[in-house]
Amino acid sequence: MAMIRTLAAAALLAFWPAVAAQDDPRLNDLFAALAKAKDAAIAAPIEGEIWAIWAESKSPTTALLTERGTLLFEAGDVDRALTLFRTVTALTPDFAEAWHRMAVLESERGETAAAMTALRRTLELEPRHYAALAALGGILESLGDDKAALAAFDAALAINPSLEDVRQQAKVLRRKIEGDRI
Repeated sequence: MAMIRTLAAAALLAFWPAVAAQDDPRLNDLFAALAKAKDAAIAAPIEGEIWAIWAESKSPTTALLTERGTLLFEAGDVDRALTLFRTVTALTPDFAEAWHRMAVLESERGETAAAMTALRRTLELEPRHYAALAALGGILESLGDDKAALAAFDAALAINPSLEDVRQQAKVLRRKIEGDRI
């Protein structure tokens, strides 16, 4: 009987709703501070707090799968990491950071359409996800949609102005689109 209760509890935990970390009230103050951070040294600790909140989950299953998926990705096992993040997004479809990580993995595999779908889902759930905006901009640029790429880069910079690589990409695209001014 105790074993049945343990199995039932484990099954319930698998479907325990994850916190939609992107709705965490701490994020508003962090994003306000990030928008004022003009250099990477000031922005870095703020970004760290944002990423930590985005990765939070009340679901032990989601937390474990996310941790293992991240470790697999860091070890270079993209396919197995992707399998875990697909599971996470199926179990907790409102978990924006899982969608973002899945997008990164799909992009690593060269699956542009799947990466864009996952990035768009990330941004539906967390419109302030500056890394997803920057990644979307990069994909759009690679597809030749310079105006949409520039809009994504500018949106990322409006949220996090310390993204120097994104600033440089936007500058190059702006010159390409608008031409050099005399």
